[in-house]
Amino acid sequence: MFKKLLVAVDGSSHSKRAVGAAIDLAKRYQASVYLLHVIRDLSLPKEILEMIAAGEVTESRMEILQDSAEIILENAQERFKQAGLSDVKSGYVIGDPALKIADWAEQNDADLIVIGHRGLGTRGEMLGSVTRKLLNITKTSCLVVR
Repeated sequence: MFKKLLVAVDGSSHSKRAVGAAIDLAKRYQASVYLLHVIRDLSLPKEILEMIAAGEVTESRMEILQDSAEIILENAQERFKQAGLSDVKSGYVIGDPALKIADWAEQNDADLIVIGHRGLGTRGEMLGSVTRKLLNITKTSCLVVR
C-alpha cells in the first residue's frame, strides 16, 4: 500500500515518535523512506544579510541551522539503521515547513507523509501550526503521530 514514505523531522519528541511509526510502516510495507528537515526561512534584516555577505559575521545563523539539521537527520537515520532498514535517504530544505513538505511529497510521488502532531515551536496548541497547515494544503495522505 505505501511504497514511499516522507517523514518530516525536527528533533521534537513528537517528531521522534513519528520516526518510530515510520519505522513500523517501512518494515510492514517494505517502503523506501525519505527524511526531510525544513529550516524555517526566518527572513533576516537586510543589514544582517549584508554583514554576512561582506564577511563581517564569521558563522552565520544559517550555518548553525544547517549543522543542527544534519544532526537531526543523522539521529533519525540511525534509528532506521538500528531497525535494519537501509532504504533511507535524507535531506533538508529552507523555507516554509508546511509548503516545503507538501511540495516534496508531490514532486517525489510520496504515498504518505508521516509527521508529529506538534513540533518544536508549538506552545500548548491542540495541533501544531505546521501540521495544521500541511493537512490543509497537501494532496498526499498524512499520518499524524501523537
